[in-house]
Amino acid sequence: MTLLLYAVVPRDARVPDGFGVLHGNRTAVVHAEQEVALATDREAVIAFGRAVQRIARDGPALPMRYGAAAAGLEELRLLIAENEEAWAARLAAVAGCCELIVHLVHPPAAEPRVAVAELGRDHPARGLGAHDAVRDELRAVLSPWLREARSLTVAASDRIAVLVPLAQEAHARTRIERWAAERPGLQIEITGPWPPFSFCDPAA
Repeated sequence: MTLLLYAVVPRDARVPDGFGVLHGNRTAVVHAEQEVALATDREAVIAFGRAVQRIARDGPALPMRYGAAAAGLEELRLLIAENEEAWAARLAAVAGCCELIVHLVHPPAAEPRVAVAELGRDHPARGLGAHDAVRDELRAVLSPWLREARSLTVAASDRIAVLVPLAQEAHARTRIERWAAERPGLQIEITGPWPPFSFCDPAA
């Protein structure tokens, strides 16, 4: 039996129907039996992301990387035992928060790229990078609410993931849009709110 792993949640979390859950002492892993070869097309990845969103509706969740699996319950128990303390710490860090991603559609060409930041292993699209100056400005703009920010880069497109309280998501979005409108030459797109895909591991 192969178990497809979806997310780590607090031990007492409510889990939607249709999923299995294996409890540790402080955390639990939401999973489902995988009877056929895992599809790798875009639709399958999107479906996985939507499942994670369902799981995250009722409380904090750390999304697993798409394709993460365990050979069975015993292997999953060992995985929980090995990672539970770190998972519990990250769950506390992201509790009550959501992720917004700021896509820099046409970032200023004069600003240098920074090195790609190391992301958590559970992000479904690892890799992101951004311009130092833009990221620092964004941090300042969101200072009333910002918990964490990470630079990401996928297919040469600059993106910045920000972690903000879910209750303040609309305010944060408005503040970002106003900041971009006042910054000549900067065009952005904001997506989310998402579960904290980019913030599963502590920042490097």
